[in-house]
Formats: sequence, C-alpha cells, structure tokens
Amino acid sequence: MNTRPSRLYLGYERNTMSIVFSQRKYATTFLILSALVSVFYLFLLPSLPDGTFTLYAIAFIAPLQVAFAFVFGILFSLVIVLNVYSFKIRAAGAKGLTIGSILASLVNGLCCTPLIPTLLALFGASTPVLFEYSPGIQAFFEFNYPYFYLLSALALLVSVHYLSKNISCCKLVKAA
Repeated sequence: MNTRPSRLYLGYERNTMSIVFSQRKYATTFLILSALVSVFYLFLLPSLPDGTFTLYAIAFIAPLQVAFAFVFGILFSLVIVLNVYSFKIRAAGAKGLTIGSILASLVNGLCCTPLIPTLLALFGASTPVLFEYSPGIQAFFEFNYPYFYLLSALALLVSVHYLSKNISCCKLVKAA
C-alpha cells in the first residue's frame, strides 16, 4: 500500500511562478507583454476570416474570440517570459516548446485566406478542383474554430508545464 502523500497539483508551475515572478523585471515584462499580445489578438482573431489584418474587424469580434484573445495573450506572454528565464539559467530542453503559439495564429489563416487554394495548387490541383474543394475545406476551419482555439490553448498550457518543469528542476539542482 502506498502511504506516500500525493504530489501537489501544479507543483512545478507554482514553484516556477514564485521563482520567476519574484524578480520584478519578469513580472513587469509579463504584465506589459500580456496586455500587448491580448490587444493584438483582439484585432487579429476577428480580422483573419477576411484574409487580411484590418483594424475595423474589432467591431465584429465574437465573445468567444474575446475570451481566447485574453487566454492567448496571457499564455503566450507566459511562454515568452519562461523561455527568456530558462535561457538565462540555461535550463535544458527549453527550446521548441512554443508550437501552441504558432497553432493559435495558423488556424484562422486556414479559413478564407488563399493558403488552402495555394496548397492545393502546389499539389497539382486544377482550377475546377480548387473551386470544388477549397470552400469546403475553408468552411470546416471556419465552423470549427473554437475547437482549434482550444487545442492551441492546450498546446500553450503544455508548453508552460514543460518549461515550468525544466526551470523548477534546474533551479532546485542549482540550489542544492
């Protein structure tokens, strides 16, 4: 029978946040960066279905997009600050964990932009094939964007977890 106490949930994350944000420069950088990135996403998310980045699209933003703009702004900023801190302390395995940030921006680019028709054309599709399949593929991404946003947020959370694990372990090893 296992009598060991269970590990605290989010132990690495709490430890890392207390380590990183105990320094004022990282806390300030995180706050400023999360505000800027959130505002950027407030304009980006509703404008990408048009295929361009337009400032007037903010008038058409959906409440779900507002929520995800702040989620992406906070998580993306947290990943950046943790990456900078892990680079500073030379934590192992801190590189390449930002796939969620790329995914968060790419999904909107698949709907209503020339990306899908271009990819089909690169694979040798003719004009009738482009007209036949492009709208259906683009509509799939348009109607299912909340699921892709959720997947992007989960990927960012995984990035935060692994970065926190690397920083926490590295800090504990260096302190010993």
